[in-house]
Formats: sequence, C-alpha cells, structure tokens
Amino acid sequence: MLIDAQKIDDFKTPRKDLLPPLPLVFRLIPIVFYLSLVFLAVVGSLAMWHARVATMRYQDTMKQRSALEAEIASTKAARSELERNYREATQLYSWVESSVPLQPLLLKIIKSMDPGSVIVDLTLERDAANPAQIKLALTFNSKTDDQIVKTVAAIRDMGYLEFSPTQTKIKGNLEYRAVLLRNRTAADLLEQTPSDRSRGIVPL
Repeated sequence: MLIDAQKIDDFKTPRKDLLPPLPLVFRLIPIVFYLSLVFLAVVGSLAMWHARVATMRYQDTMKQRSALEAEIASTKAARSELERNYREATQLYSWVESSVPLQPLLLKIIKSMDPGSVIVDLTLERDAANPAQIKLALTFNSKTDDQIVKTVAAIRDMGYLEFSPTQTKIKGNLEYRAVLLRNRTAADLLEQTPSDRSRGIVPL
C-alpha cells in the first residue's frame, strides 16, 4: 500500500538546528576576499604601469647620458687639438725668438754711449726656458746722468721693452739690470714664410 509523502512528513517531530547560523562577520569574508582580488588586480596594474614608465625614463636617461658622453668626448678632442696648436705656436715663437741674433742689440747699446762714457761690463743672456726674454746687465761709468736714458731709448728703438729694471751705484759705476722682451705683434710672425724659417731669416 502506498502512503502519501506529505502524510509521512506529518509524522516527523520538529528538531532544532544542530549549529547556530553564521555570524555576519563570517558572511562578509567572501565579499572581502573578492574585493581583495579586485584590489590586487588594480595594484598590479598600477605597478606594471609604473614599471613601464620607469623603464621608459631609464631608457631616456641612458640616451641623454650617451649624448652627453659623446659631447664630452668631442669637447676633449677639440681641447686636445687646441692644446696641440698652442704647443706648436709656442714652439714656433720660441724658435723665432731664439733665432734672433743679439749682435745688433749689442752694437746699438755700444753706439748709444757718449764719448765720455765707458762700458765696464756688458752681458746679454737669453733665458733658456723662455727665449723671448733677454737678461741685460750693463755696468758703465758716465759723467752725466742722461746716459742711461739714451741707452734705454736705443734699446726701445730696437723693438725691445724692459721689465723689472734696477739701477745700482757700485764704486762710482752705474749698474743697470733689466729683462728685455721683444715688442712684436702676431702679424710679424705671420709675415714669415716657411722658406724664411728654413733659412733662419727672422724679420726685425
């Protein structure tokens, strides 16, 4: 004999739940979990974007660094070229100055002396480190004080300028010392041709 299922349920006695319902906090755990996943996805996207931006900035910085290094290398090369030209010009100037004979200057000083003046000692010494400089040491005896003025004027007529001049009286004689430097312009050096240099011809 078949019995209706609804009738069978009527025979069941009501029972209490074995466990109480979940608290509200536990019910929020899945929501918090999914929100955490969304947050991690957003943070990961931002991190990737920042990493990409940092990579681009690093590449730009490296390009700028390479450009600066190339510019520095070019500047160093230009500086080396200028220094080489300066050394060549200095050597040429030293060669020109060292090739200038001192005899004309010596004769000019001697001829500047008056009949009553007597040269006691006369020395012209070219500076080895700087051939353009000539050390003059002149000791003479003169009855007038104008002799040194005439001698200095004669030296200047030869195209020399005196530096650090000193005058000292020694036993009735006048000792005059100075460093002479030729008063020449760059145009004087440029007028000289290579053939003149090879023959040792220096314009005065």
